[in-house]
Amino acid sequence: MEELTNLQINKPEISFAGFSKWYEENKSDLLKEANKWKKQNEKLTSEFLREWPLERLRTLKLDEYVIGKGSQNKSFCHEIENGKYAKMYLGIGGGNAGKFGIYWSKKAQTYYDQNNRAIPADELDEKFTLLKKDLFLIIKKGINSEFSDDVFNSSIRTNSFFNRSALVTKLLCAYSKKEIFSGINMNKGKDLKELWDKLIKLNTNGWVYKQNFDITAAISNKYPELDGSLLSMILWQYRNAVLPAEETNKSKLSADKDEKESMVTYKNEYSTVILNEKNVIFHGAPGTGKTYLANQIAADIVSEGRTTNVAKLTSEQKQRIGFVQFHPSYDYTDFVEGLRPATSDDGVVNFYLKSGSFMSFVEKAKAAKLVNGQDNFEEAWQKFFSEVTDQGITGTGYNELKTLTGKPIKNLVSYDRNGMQGVYPDKTTMYWNHDQIYRVYCGLPGVPKGGLDSYRKAVVSHLKAEFGLKPYKPAVVSESNEKKYVFIIDEINRGEISKIFGELFFSIDPEYRDNKEGVFTQYANLHKNTEEKFYIPGNVYIIGTMNDIDRSVDTFDFAMRRRFTFIEITAEESDENMNLNADVKEQMKRLNEAIIKEGRLTTDYQIGASYFKNLVTPEITKEDAPLWNNKLYPLLKDYFRGEREAKSKLDKISKSYFSKNEED
Repeated sequence: MEELTNLQINKPEISFAGFSKWYEENKSDLLKEANKWKKQNEKLTSEFLREWPLERLRTLKLDEYVIGKGSQNKSFCHEIENGKYAKMYLGIGGGNAGKFGIYWSKKAQTYYDQNNRAIPADELDEKFTLLKKDLFLIIKKGINSEFSDDVFNSSIRTNSFFNRSALVTKLLCAYSKKEIFSGINMNKGKDLKELWDKLIKLNTNGWVYKQNFDITAAISNKYPELDGSLLSMILWQYRNAVLPAEETNKSKLSADKDEKESMVTYKNEYSTVILNEKNVIFHGAPGTGKTYLANQIAADIVSEGRTTNVAKLTSEQKQRIGFVQFHPSYDYTDFVEGLRPATSDDGVVNFYLKSGSFMSFVEKAKAAKLVNGQDNFEEAWQKFFSEVTDQGITGTGYNELKTLTGKPIKNLVSYDRNGMQGVYPDKTTMYWNHDQIYRVYCGLPGVPKGGLDSYRKAVVSHLKAEFGLKPYKPAVVSESNEKKYVFIIDEINRGEISKIFGELFFSIDPEYRDNKEGVFTQYANLHKNTEEKFYIPGNVYIIGTMNDIDRSVDTFDFAMRRRFTFIEITAEESDENMNLNADVKEQMKRLNEAIIKEGRLTTDYQIGASYFKNLVTPEITKEDAPLWNNKLYPLLKDYFRGEREAKSKLDKISKSYFSKNEED
């Protein structure tokens, strides 16, 4: 949660009266920030309840629950601690995975209990059944305010989740039909004794859960505009205002484990989801601004929350955003790497290996993390190449180069074919190009079989002696360099995914980021270092976009689906993202309601705000409606193509589009 900087300077009193005075003095600023946070939180909570309804907790399978099996598993525990719902109400990051009762130990490849001990296989089912029962029971009793039940008795503590106050409070907030709890873990550090106990005293029956309920109810009764959701933000601000700075700094309502990351406040609510999940696909109806949103998020991430406008990024930050649009002809050679035609050294058309859009982007991201290397080859080569070129113009050629045994190499001249520079002794067929000599400089064979490498080594030796070439020292990866790179794949479902990604299915998996073992690409034998494997570093994030009604959606590879988090952008949400005029927004709403009611289609076929963003006022008549005539009507006509009732449906939808509701 963001900290408010314009609140009163004097430290408030720690009491109910002190809170009231502080709130009334700062009411406007507090409500403004709290409502902004509430809007984002409500959306997360709504999505959470659709995906994880309370009754589902009773039938969960073990791997649907446990953390430890990786982000692609999208388990309940992963999603609420580190995944999509990490920032819903309050963060529960940190501590030991044992707080969930059962977790998967990747190292030991077995299930562990809350005491970090392996659970025998014959006891696992029974333990998980009891765990689910306890979790469901404490939530059910809590949202029904049954604090006199033994579940909430702090003297006996029969429920295994009783002591896990952050986790339980988060779930009580999410599952309560009314906002009767605040997203505050009142049992955190010294907060209980030094703050919350001075507002309302802790009771044995109900413990911090009833205390949270009572504080929320007391404040809401006095200030009806405040509910538990708004108080989640406001009580947190009050806590930070009254407690010593050193105590405040010890905890943040954040699921981010990285201390630096937790200090960054991103402007877009989805930015932290992408940072957690690595790979996200935005999907929805046509025109919902998915590509626009992807660019906003990319700008937000690379600027570390400074702006969501790509145009306001620095030139260096813009270089850290990649963009490509898939289409049916797009393939592996475009995306990863492939052979491209070029004229060879001796004038014959040949093929050379060229990195595709994604591999080039990934290599750039890797280079940003490399430090402590030494490589000034380009500088030395350009000096040498210019000298050879100049001497060749005079007709005598360059005559300073010698073999490793000291024999002169006469009449050396230069060439530049299709961007590949090189040198050769005039009237011979011995060609030594830039890339071959560079590989020798790096300690690798100039060509696969090492042919003529003695001459290339002679060139390297000459560059060191005459042109200031320094000994090659490979760079190492710096873990402290956290510059982020975002690659956007527009219309990701329009390409044939398996053919485009190939073996990158492994590398793209969030669990295998930064895995130096990597994979050999299809053209690995043509690389400068044939033993080098390809991997995707942890500072690369991928955003895809796709239309739900596109005919190619059904072909999206299920293996790839597992590696992405899918987030729907609805037509209704898009009008908020694009700040439509209120009257235009109403016209768009009427159209989309008619598509469902009169057209008998699903929300996948609704039309997003991108179509309406240039409308200043609603369209009134068909005669003066370029948007309707040129874009909306042709699209709708395509929806109903071949249907017997097509004309009738279109007429009814048209009537709704141009006519306000009767009550208006």
